[in-house]
Order: sequence, then C-alpha cells, then structure tokens
Amino acid sequence: MIPLQPMAPRAVLVALIVFLTGCAAPVTQWEKPGASQTAVDEAMQQCQVQARLSPQQHRGPTPRTTGTPGMDRVQSRDAEEAEQLQKCMRDKGYTQTR
Repeated sequence: MIPLQPMAPRAVLVALIVFLTGCAAPVTQWEKPGASQTAVDEAMQQCQVQARLSPQQHRGPTPRTTGTPGMDRVQSRDAEEAEQLQKCMRDKGYTQTR
C-alpha cells in the first residue's frame, strides 16, 4: 500500500489564490482623453459622494433578492448607487473600459 501524503499548505494556498483570481469580476476603469489619473480619481471621488448622497428611487424589487427585506434594500441601494456613479462619470465625459 502506498502512503498518501497530505498536500503541502503552500500548494493549497496557491491553488486557492489561482481559483479566486479567475473568479474575480473584471475591474472597471474610466478614461477621458487628456485626463490625468489624478483627474480621473478626483472625478470618481466626487461621483461616489454624489451617488451616496442622492435620494433613493423606489423602483420596486431588485432582480436578485435574498428573501430578507433588509438585505434586499441594501442590494437595491448598492445597485442604484452604482448606476448614479456611472451616470455622473459619463456626464463628466468619461467612458468605461474593462
């Protein structure tokens, strides 16, 4: 009988990192001709604040619900903030890239 050796902890960690990296959502970048990275960062920060402070529009249930009303409101608010952020950046002349 051949003894089975447990996988080395490092190998398990590396495999886990590779797996999780492959599952990560693509990062959205914003760009505008002639804009420096500092200008992009400042516009993003302004739009994030504006999106967070904007009044919530009650549009009904979210497409993906958890069944928990509190979490559904959080998901709805997060989705709405993301939409407001995108609109703000587009209004400033930025385009989204992946």
